Amino acid sequence: MEVESLREPKMADRVAAVLRKMLVRGEITEGSMLPSESELMERFGVSRPTLREAFRVLESESLIKVERGVRGGARVHRPRRQTLARYAGLILEYEGVTLKDVYDARVTIETPMIVQLAQNHTAAIIKELEQIVEDEANLPPGEEAVEQLTDFHAAIARLCGNQTLQMVSEMLHHIIVKANRSLQPATGARAEQAARRSAKTHRLVLDLIKAGDAEGASELWSRHLKKGEEYVLTGSMLSTVVDLLE
Repeated sequence: MEVESLREPKMADRVAAVLRKMLVRGEITEGSMLPSESELMERFGVSRPTLREAFRVLESESLIKVERGVRGGARVHRPRRQTLARYAGLILEYEGVTLKDVYDARVTIETPMIVQLAQNHTAAIIKELEQIVEDEANLPPGEEAVEQLTDFHAAIARLCGNQTLQMVSEMLHHIIVKANRSLQPATGARAEQAARRSAKTHRLVLDLIKAGDAEGASELWSRHLKKGEEYVLTGSMLSTVVDLLE
């Protein structure tokens, strides 16, 4: 049996892996500085170019930020979900995924979240959703309204209780917010009507959640998401995620 030689990970990748594990486990606290380059070089037994290559790997993952100057160094940052959303979006862009595909995925993911909230919600969850709906009712028309009307969707994902689903939803949310901004005007009669309709639907679905009507909330939310897709994509010449790139 022939066995191909297995390439050992580059030393820079191995250093990055050790530091990454320490960051994720909280052994190095957020906001603190990593030890000096000379100390890390001695600890890992590597050269300065190798250590800096490891830094570049971690910086590309938004886990550190290298600061220049006399008091510079590598400052630690916690892993952020926005980073996941941004990179996942890049993959969808590269793969030529259609915007309709993204919107359809949102229906599949968000509708069960609504069911979960209707079946198992707390007073704190209802209070947070009530505040969002109240803020929506007082929004002036324009780009601010377009932005804030997506807050209810983000809250649904955040409050459903499943962190994995929340991260996947945030990835899609990142793309959909960009599509909302790019594909349809934020002002004018049509935009104002769409904003009022969205705010009204959010209020209605919240009432169904409060009543524990999982089936009714699910049906209404599914229709709402599909209507939103039709509004944003109808008449648009853009068809794929990559078309949203500026």
